Amino acid sequence: MTRKAGTQTLERGLELLELAVDESLTLAELTRRSGLPRGVAYRLVSALAGREFLAQGGNGRFRGGPALLRLSHRAGKQTDIATLARPYLDSLSEKTGLSAFLGRRDGDDSVHLLRAHGNERVSVTTQPGSRRLLPETGMGKALLIDDDDENVRRIAVAGGMADKGKALLADLAAARSNDVVLQRGPPPDSIHSVAAPVRNQHGEIIAAINVAAAAVYMSDARMAELAPQVRQAADELGAALASQP
Repeated sequence: MTRKAGTQTLERGLELLELAVDESLTLAELTRRSGLPRGVAYRLVSALAGREFLAQGGNGRFRGGPALLRLSHRAGKQTDIATLARPYLDSLSEKTGLSAFLGRRDGDDSVHLLRAHGNERVSVTTQPGSRRLLPETGMGKALLIDDDDENVRRIAVAGGMADKGKALLADLAAARSNDVVLQRGPPPDSIHSVAAPVRNQHGEIIAAINVAAAAVYMSDARMAELAPQVRQAADELGAALASQP
């Protein structure tokens, strides 16, 4: 089977990255070791350097750039928090019988990092790695709680949700009273959730957790009952993270 051009270009770029990470090399050395035509190697190296995945030293040699360090740092943080959060998420799921999730913020999106399965017959299927615009979900709103109204409006407008800006601000104002979001999702999915931000020792939001299920499992009374449990789990996780080196 012939590889698509985009896949082949990606593989060539990754090969150049791997070579430059192992040791600093000139463009001629990168070209020779990769076996690529000089013009192709030049274009790929230029593109990688432009995005700071490669950096050129004063001696003309290329090495791994600052973008690689940033990605490594972010990936390490995600792995650390997911590893540490697992028992807290499992415990929350076991206590509530519902699927529990951990997520973090990435710009105007929330990114799911971890899921603990509940025992509900119809479960929420959001998988780790899924991204959603912050205002769209309870977890996203939990990550938004500390944002000022101006930035919340900007995110809503940029995401095509300008007509829901007023309702979003009202939801966040209500959530700030006890640091918990009660989210009632619209039909046809009608996914309801209870979410809370996870804060570090300085009170800054570093992640969020929630329990989510179809509306049949999440009446208003049930959501009110779950709120302190989710808040407690978020507090315990925040305290555990604060105690780490």
